[in-house]
Amino acid sequence: MSDLFKDLKNSSNLITGHINPDGDALGSALAFKLILDSKGVESDVSFDMKGNVPSNLNHLPIDLILDSPKKNYENVYVFDCGNSERLGDLEEIALNSARVIVVDHHINPSFGDIQVIDSNAASTTQVLFREILSAKIAIDKNIANCLMTGLITDTGRFQYSNTDNEVFEIASKLMLSGAELTSISDNIYGSIPLNAIKLQSEVLNRIELYEDEELVVSYVLQEDYQNYNIDSSETDFLIDSIRLVKESNIALLLKEQQDKSFKGSLRSRNELDVQQIAALFGGGGHKAASGFSTNLSMEEIKNKVKNAINSQI
Repeated sequence: MSDLFKDLKNSSNLITGHINPDGDALGSALAFKLILDSKGVESDVSFDMKGNVPSNLNHLPIDLILDSPKKNYENVYVFDCGNSERLGDLEEIALNSARVIVVDHHINPSFGDIQVIDSNAASTTQVLFREILSAKIAIDKNIANCLMTGLITDTGRFQYSNTDNEVFEIASKLMLSGAELTSISDNIYGSIPLNAIKLQSEVLNRIELYEDEELVVSYVLQEDYQNYNIDSSETDFLIDSIRLVKESNIALLLKEQQDKSFKGSLRSRNELDVQQIAALFGGGGHKAASGFSTNLSMEEIKNKVKNAINSQI
């Protein structure tokens, strides 16, 4: 049996992932929670969230997520996070636990007593799916929907270069288990609040194209959330809007945070590795999609990204 499902009984378990979890972190963590529930194993799911879960992920069983976990757990299961600092407020709980189990698809995780990792996988839910099969655990409709969510979001609707034949094989098996591909995809990509659409037009107007680097950049400011009466969690789709520029191969969206720092999202549609670029800012991810946080100014960020691109060309 997979190490992931060993020694579950008679233990206190926390399930978590990176700060402000995306579809892959939420999907994998909640799928695991549902599996433990089906086995009668008690567990809590919690994340360090700076805001609400985006409405385009409300098809997931987000009611299972606790706002305030307990202070101590024997086991902490970490999904889609290879650096303990990215756990945010839950880092101390994880590091003080008896055992940390990391399930991820990012490169070289820096912590975890047990690591279930495949940096070539498209999503953490893909890694988790393999472990579920290995343990011969049944996948019902709710678990399938969670796993499919991570698969869809981290492959950009099966469009990113990390989409291989195994991704489609897993998607097919999840659909046979009841996953609602059409409704999940529509909720994630086809249902956007009106004010977010209005903000999108502003972000598109701000686009800058750096032809030599084939880089396209835009940004969102804190005042935009107020002006358009929109929560920052509803703007994750914007990176996919600016990456549509035909003349670009790399897209960078900068989102100003409340402390005036910036969160950057990077996307690549060629062989250039944006994970290496994100790492320069202390961030991470994978080759086609990565992110970071930094206190540098926008101009400093853009110059650093351009230099990193030129070093790979």
